[in-house]
Amino acid sequence: MNIRIVLVLLTILVFAVGFGTLNYMADQELNLMQAYEEGNIEIVQKTDAGVVPHELILFNNGERPIKVERGYTLVSDASQDMVIAREEIIAPGKNNTIMAYSLTTEANVEQDTVMAVSKKTPKLIQDLIDNTNPQNPAEALKTQLKIWILTSDGEVNIYQGEAQSLSREQRISFSELNNNITTARIELMAQFNLTEEEITNMSANIELMRSQQSWWDSILEFFRGMN
Repeated sequence: MNIRIVLVLLTILVFAVGFGTLNYMADQELNLMQAYEEGNIEIVQKTDAGVVPHELILFNNGERPIKVERGYTLVSDASQDMVIAREEIIAPGKNNTIMAYSLTTEANVEQDTVMAVSKKTPKLIQDLIDNTNPQNPAEALKTQLKIWILTSDGEVNIYQGEAQSLSREQRISFSELNNNITTARIELMAQFNLTEEEITNMSANIELMRSQQSWWDSILEFFRGMN
């Protein structure tokens, strides 16, 4: 048989298997936004203000597993916005605890608040979360401070909202907290090769703070569009 024909047949076979696998996996799991839009989840704030990382309970009220991905933001008019810090799979009819960081210090987290699912966090925050372990208390605290630095253009107000509550909850003096923020800022600049000017103008930097869609989401959206 002609080698070109063999290669073409192999290519078709690989594509067919891959396409079938992607569709099967897509049918088996819902991502967080899909599940929320279909009304299959409820997310409730579990921890009170000042905790790092925060914990929320996700109830899967649907009939398909839900894949909870890092980087999705959770919002509420009654509580501080959050960003999910760890990936989980929630089975149908079950609930699980998910970890999250607060996005700013402007308000306090309110326990027992029902949260809504929003878009994914900006790329730089996503990259930061991807490279840290929320189950390590010291690492989680540094990550939380770095997120606040990014979302405040480097001007973290330690006398309001979550920062003030963190000082009280973890018994960290304001001077110590300020020193920790300074250290976190230096590490953040080295980690992502940022300048002082970029930190102070972070919210206006489209390239650094644009929302990120994962390659997996892009692939799934492509194949869903073909159905």
